[in-house]
Amino acid sequence: MDIRLDKETFKALASGTRVDVLKLLNQRRHMQTEIAAVLHLSVPTVKEHLDALEKAGLVERHEEGRKWKYYSLTKKGKGVLNPEEMRIWIVLAMLVFSVVGGVWTYFRSFMGVSAPAEAQMMAKTMDASAESLSLMAEALPVPAPVSYWPYLFGIVAVLCVIALVWLLLKSAQYKKELGKSLSKK
Repeated sequence: MDIRLDKETFKALASGTRVDVLKLLNQRRHMQTEIAAVLHLSVPTVKEHLDALEKAGLVERHEEGRKWKYYSLTKKGKGVLNPEEMRIWIVLAMLVFSVVGGVWTYFRSFMGVSAPAEAQMMAKTMDASAESLSLMAEALPVPAPVSYWPYLFGIVAVLCVIALVWLLLKSAQYKKELGKSLSKK
């Protein structure tokens, strides 16, 4: 997901308290009074911060027909707090495609599905009948086809695993850093 940070978003993120509110909402959705109690702020102050975050599109209010109003992060808010999450999904998808492609190519070459290139070229240039073509194909010494695709897919899969592990470690480190200022209060 591409996140565009506009003027309102920068204004909303300029306050440390608002960032703490976002970090708190990253754990689960909260009511305004819960946020005020955790951050040791008055309810009107929290309301002001939540309005600014809502105006920037980082949080949304959920009114479920009762007197309680819950606040949660929007996709934009989650993207601001967890920028590595989308990269992890992209690398994971590339890993799956690479492994599936490598296995498919390996079994395809193992079963001998590919036809000799010489016989195909001869069929195009000489308008031969199917019977004579099969005789010519049998007569030609055909080396076993060497396919480098499984190796290429294997290399890409290994690189994707390395990138995935690196992104997961970086994401865990980022999440660990994310909660520091909230836990100091």
